[in-house]
Amino acid sequence: MARAGALIAVVATVVAVIPATASAVTTPPLTITASTSGPLATGSTTNFLGNVGVTYGITYTLKASSADTLTGVGFTDALPAGAQLDDEVGETAKNCGTPFVPANLAGATSVTESGLTVIGSAAPGYVGSCTITLEFVDNGPQTAAADALTLASAGYSVNNGTTTTTATTATLVDLSLTVAGLPALSETGVTNDATYGYGQSVLLGFSATPAANDSIAANGVYATDDQGNTLATGQAVNTDVPGSHQVQVWVQTVDGYLGSQTYSYNVDSPKLTSVKTTKAGDVDFDVEYLAAGSLAADVVDGKTVIAKVTKKVSVGKSTAVTVAPTAAGKKALSKLTTVTKKVKEKYKVKVKVKGKTTVETKTKTVTKTTVKAIKVTLSVLYTASDWSYIGTQPTITKTGITLK
Repeated sequence: MARAGALIAVVATVVAVIPATASAVTTPPLTITASTSGPLATGSTTNFLGNVGVTYGITYTLKASSADTLTGVGFTDALPAGAQLDDEVGETAKNCGTPFVPANLAGATSVTESGLTVIGSAAPGYVGSCTITLEFVDNGPQTAAADALTLASAGYSVNNGTTTTTATTATLVDLSLTVAGLPALSETGVTNDATYGYGQSVLLGFSATPAANDSIAANGVYATDDQGNTLATGQAVNTDVPGSHQVQVWVQTVDGYLGSQTYSYNVDSPKLTSVKTTKAGDVDFDVEYLAAGSLAADVVDGKTVIAKVTKKVSVGKSTAVTVAPTAAGKKALSKLTTVTKKVKEKYKVKVKVKGKTTVETKTKTVTKTTVKAIKVTLSVLYTASDWSYIGTQPTITKTGITLK
């Protein structure tokens, strides 16, 4: 598992004081120091700070007294509650005798080592302290959870150059683990599952509060949306595409935690309503679900623009628009002729003769006037004044409008 953040070593010392079974051993022959590495938030030397899902390294450094050579050294370290070896384990050893055979498995909640050789700094063959390193992950959170480092029950052999003895007991100071709680995210502006108007101004605000003993990473609070944009607090979410959308608010802490909260919302399509025409060739309509911005409306007969208007739109869900004819439009409308002609129409009348009623069909001549009409298309392009996204802005159209 990849590690986030910088690796900062925090050292906690676990001292095994091994009394000798012969008078030749007068000082503690073995010291075990457990140190951790990973994205830490504190420089404490008595514990280390972790967080859920973050991978850390743990190194056991085994030192012998300056003239001692220790063989058959083994120990078990029950990791603090909530910690377990990572999927990759990453177990390595240096200066611990050969051959070293890694024995720990992924998911284990304890570390077990055996058959190690530790050579003191003044003993023949010394090349450095014995170190064993593994990786573990925190599955907490919890606080002040102690591990339990114990020596192998069989003990180990101690040779100080003249006398060999066996050590079987120890006094240990356990390492403790403090796991930070999760940071608290706060969001304003976008209500989960809300519906907003096309182009409506919806400002997203967010912040994060770290848990105790933790802090927020630099640039560690930000948002992303389903259009591939990264948003800063105070920026408008995308409302230029009708349909369902999501925005995620992310937080990353210094100790490596990365989490997010998702908010879903819908964007309505803009709607043309109450479309009607006037004798002067105007086209009137209402546009619903608009925020502040501007629109451009055209009335087109084929390729000829009959009427045209641009208009500022104030904040509100609906605005009324009148599209008046252009000079070209007035010329086109003037060519619409009125035809008057006389036509014969049949009609029926009731006739009563000798008490009996009958229906007779008769014919009359009437004058009819017809006006030549054209079918036009209304197109409306809307742009919000606070537009913060680059993309194709949809055009709203209505076809089949009759102008006479």
